[in-house]
Amino acid sequence: MKKVLDLIIVGAGIAGVNAAVYAKRSGLTFKIFESKAIGGQLFYMERIDNYLGLKLGTKGRELAKILSESLSGLDVSVENEQVTEIKQQEGVFQVSTSKGQHETKAVILATGSSFRKLGLANEIKLTGRGVSYCAVCDGFFFKGKNVAVVGGGNTAVEEALYLSSFAKKVTLIHRRNELRALEYLTKNLSEKDNVNIIYNHTIKKILGQQQLKGLILEESDKGGARELSLDGLFVAIGTSPNTEICRQLVSTDENGFITTDSKMKTSNDFVWACGDCRRRPLRQLITAASEGAIASIEVYKKVRQSYLSV
Repeated sequence: MKKVLDLIIVGAGIAGVNAAVYAKRSGLTFKIFESKAIGGQLFYMERIDNYLGLKLGTKGRELAKILSESLSGLDVSVENEQVTEIKQQEGVFQVSTSKGQHETKAVILATGSSFRKLGLANEIKLTGRGVSYCAVCDGFFFKGKNVAVVGGGNTAVEEALYLSSFAKKVTLIHRRNELRALEYLTKNLSEKDNVNIIYNHTIKKILGQQQLKGLILEESDKGGARELSLDGLFVAIGTSPNTEICRQLVSTDENGFITTDSKMKTSNDFVWACGDCRRRPLRQLITAASEGAIASIEVYKKVRQSYLSV
């Protein structure tokens, strides 16, 4: 007879990994599934300046390696499997993956988020052919070339700053009349000689057949159009939650983010959520890590029906 686990954790970004650390320390029987690499969105971060205990400028890949080593040190193995379905039957969850089926009493969803698309014709076709969602991953291929970044938040400005170090010219395109990024980032951007900002414009069309050639921009308030010739376009307009597998299981908001209480519990009494798949006021690595810890401790209390003295 197949053993019913105490817990299954879906996702091995920083939230899922910390959930696994606390599950191990609590003595829960569990598995953690991740279809890609341990660290999740960390691989798209050029530098980390706001995580307590890390050196300023630590690369995301370096922190991902630390996470992997932390799990290895605790003898926790991450199953390299895609979770495809989660069903609840008679108080037990049936979790289907790309390689098999598992049963568990509780689930922690740490599925993270994915880059949001513009939704324009040619966008998908030209992805990898001039269109990218990650300057850290693809920026090197545009050395000495003209590129654009679309967005106005921290990520967009960080992408533009990173690209400015080797691109010939960087154009930041924002639909509003001012950026939403933090002040120190916008100040750094203003000091770059090869960065130009186009305010109050949106991208109407992506030009090119086999390779990106440029953009048609539309003025937000007046409706006038202009053409911009480019070698590369980096889309930095936010993320969408990876919650498709669980929307029948738990409540989500209008944007698909999972709603929880302060203890990470969802609308389902035996499902918790943490990290970027969850509706949260502050999307930072340090908050994601703490949410993973909270979720596992709450699972322990629920599953074992005991309370820890903290």
